[in-house]
Amino acid sequence: MLDALNAIFLAANIAAQTLNVVARADEDILIEKDVKVYAVSMTEQAPMWTKKCKYEGVMVEYARDWEEEQLSTGVILPPEPDKPIGYALILTKERCPEKEERAIFNTDSKFFTPLFGKAYVIREGGPMDTRDYWSLKEEDRPKWMPQVLRTIEAEAPKNPAAQRFLDEIGTRSADVGVAAPLGVTPALESQEQAAPEPAQEPQLDPQQAEAEPAELTTAN
Repeated sequence: MLDALNAIFLAANIAAQTLNVVARADEDILIEKDVKVYAVSMTEQAPMWTKKCKYEGVMVEYARDWEEEQLSTGVILPPEPDKPIGYALILTKERCPEKEERAIFNTDSKFFTPLFGKAYVIREGGPMDTRDYWSLKEEDRPKWMPQVLRTIEAEAPKNPAAQRFLDEIGTRSADVGVAAPLGVTPALESQEQAAPEPAQEPQLDPQQAEAEPAELTTAN
């Protein structure tokens, strides 16, 4: 799925744009049992007198499924794929005043907050310092991305936020003419627009319709 996303953003000429955004959550998001993907809306952090951009995306629970070196000790920590440690953020839409809506792919992550335990995915006003994923060097990109995309795909059948994410990516695939990622299909509206109209049966001319019964009577 990650390779397909790369193709989408390259084709859309978005990958070359460097976009760093600090945004704050519009509302509290409570953690729900057995839910791993949450819809999120955020507002640009900017001076009060300015017109601020709005953002939409998802926050996804993740675990560290890669080895990690502790810089202070040099100890290599083994992966712990069954131990969730926080939430990844992917922002996919940017709406700014007096500008057209723009497709983005900005990322950040946050660990579980000890002060509030694991009650919230994020609190209202909580800041996230996001960066354009495709402008980062490959070695600097978040290691959780493949895992998070797999989680979104797995959750989609029962999670509207995950399904909307896949629908959006599927629609972008169709718009730029590249193959959709595995498990991703264009949004229902796009499918309905593309569906061929059912064939209509030919209609008889009214005079022919009146003549046919008469011919049958004569034949009998």
